[in-house]
Amino acid sequence: MNIHHHLDDATIVAYAAGALPAPIAMVVSAHLSFCPHCLARVRKAEAIGSAVMEDEAPVSLSAGCMNNLFERLEAETRSEVTAPALTLSETQEESILPPQVRKALGVPLSEIKWKRIAKGVGMKMIDLGAEDEGKLYLMKIEAGRVLPEHGHGGSEVTLVLSGSYTDKFGQFGPGDIADLDDHEDHQPIVDKGADCICLVASETPAKFKDFLPRLFQPVIGI
Repeated sequence: MNIHHHLDDATIVAYAAGALPAPIAMVVSAHLSFCPHCLARVRKAEAIGSAVMEDEAPVSLSAGCMNNLFERLEAETRSEVTAPALTLSETQEESILPPQVRKALGVPLSEIKWKRIAKGVGMKMIDLGAEDEGKLYLMKIEAGRVLPEHGHGGSEVTLVLSGSYTDKFGQFGPGDIADLDDHEDHQPIVDKGADCICLVASETPAKFKDFLPRLFQPVIGI
């Protein structure tokens, strides 16, 4: 698995500190099961956080301290990551789901009853019992389908489990994660050749640009 899109620095630090909403933390955890690069960054952030907490003396942070921390984290991670990324089985459909997602889903992938939310688009909500922390769901989009252009009222993370899609940020294949905030909008287009299954977590409902998606948004639920 060749992973080209990784987690944002701020997301890495928030995850290491246990500060992410449960749905977003689930998607981040799933990505880490595929991506040794981001896993090493999390481990480094946890180590730095522990060192700071154990320091009894007050610590003064310069204006550029956080930037220097992220640069150091990235440099040390590049030198330490040697483990190969996990490879998804092409023969076992269930293997595309990380263990923590399979457990939360409660049923095999083959038994999911997809809710049709648009032509060629199915959705399956995953209930983590975390009220007011956003939503977590699987999406299955048929090959070649163009999704509505939309922005976000908060953070949205999307992990590709199978297939691929392309937007203005590039092509996202298995293991890639799109880590977007409320300043970014996009219009994913599923690549031809295979359906795309994604794990998505969002803090707030999407902000659709077109009238029809906005009209049906209460029914869609995202």
